[in-house]
Amino acid sequence: MDRGSIYYQQVQLLLEVLPYVSKEECFALKGGTAINMFVRNMPRLSVDIDLMYLPVEDRKSSLQNIARSFERIARTR
Repeated sequence: MDRGSIYYQQVQLLLEVLPYVSKEECFALKGGTAINMFVRNMPRLSVDIDLMYLPVEDRKSSLQNIARSFERIARTR
């Protein structure tokens, strides 16, 4: 694979970010990119991080806790 390609650069960035995201156990990685990274080896048109928030909470609590989780992720860098 051409290391200068946009796809390669996007995958590199995703792989750099995922360890930080994985520290927050409230999120699960899902979607086509997750399948592609861990099950198949097929180039995709887009590379993104699809996250699912796992705890079942009311909307207000969920939004607050998601924001706190992202704040912790942002501070770890």
